Amino acid sequence: MSIRESIASGKLHGYRRGLFESLSKRWVFVALTVVPALAVFVFVNLFPMMWAFAAAFFEVGAFQPTWQWTGLENFRIVLNDSRFWDSLRRSIIFAVGSVVLQVIAGTALALLLNRSFSFKRAVRAIALLPYIVPTAVLSFVALWMGNARYGIINQLLTQAGLIQEFVAWYGSLNLAMPSVIVTSSWKFTIFVTIIVLARLQSIPPSIYEAATISGASKIDRFVDITLPNLKGVLFIVVLLRGVWMFNKYDIIYILTNGGPVNRTTIASIYAYRTAFSDFNLGRAAAVSTLLFILLIGAALVYFHYFEPSQEVRVE
Repeated sequence: MSIRESIASGKLHGYRRGLFESLSKRWVFVALTVVPALAVFVFVNLFPMMWAFAAAFFEVGAFQPTWQWTGLENFRIVLNDSRFWDSLRRSIIFAVGSVVLQVIAGTALALLLNRSFSFKRAVRAIALLPYIVPTAVLSFVALWMGNARYGIINQLLTQAGLIQEFVAWYGSLNLAMPSVIVTSSWKFTIFVTIIVLARLQSIPPSIYEAATISGASKIDRFVDITLPNLKGVLFIVVLLRGVWMFNKYDIIYILTNGGPVNRTTIASIYAYRTAFSDFNLGRAAAVSTLLFILLIGAALVYFHYFEPSQEVRVE
């Protein structure tokens, strides 16, 4: 190696060492990792929330360049609107039904996947598939499967003798809400499965072995060992799924668009129609603010009575 090459190599090594020392400083590390994530959070979440909260006190038209101060008038109109209370009731029904179904099915699937059997990996992949498929794609697939004229669900149920004629699952007054609950659960049950399965695999097998030697049955082992270890995780899952399903919009909008006859018009769809059908952004912001306050209050009550943080142990 020539003298010139040695000098160049030494300079390059010096640059690398200087760069490494600069990047190793705490403030540089924070600036390159935390600050970008914080900036994205502020622009994507915090600013829209602040805008919506401020707009709730103004009359904001979709085609109106200026805001007119109205104070609490938007809240008064929304709270006196029977459509808001009806949509709120449907949101609660949809959230509770979805969470109950997802927790039961997700826990059962987690218990199954925690066992050893043939084609276990294939079953896991199939169970994960609805969750990784985009919601819009899955919703259109569900529409085709439940079509009243050529849907495969009607064909299978008819051939099995469970129904006598094809059913409009998403168009029936009595079946629309249960149908969207089942469809949303099909999409999001695997989230519960993943969380519960992770907790199940953290339980030491020696505990089950000791219980088996002591003569405990499968039911006894589930009630005395499995369920107490899952309690904290299930509390967190119920809270998260409850908040997310209460605010769910896309899957219901694609499946039913709030119909038939507003049977599936939940609060998020009511807020959307207020903003983009009635062109009243201020009143829609008031609806969103009321829903945010309601969820915060429900979460505080939930944490006060159930204390899920005390149930989750870090081992």
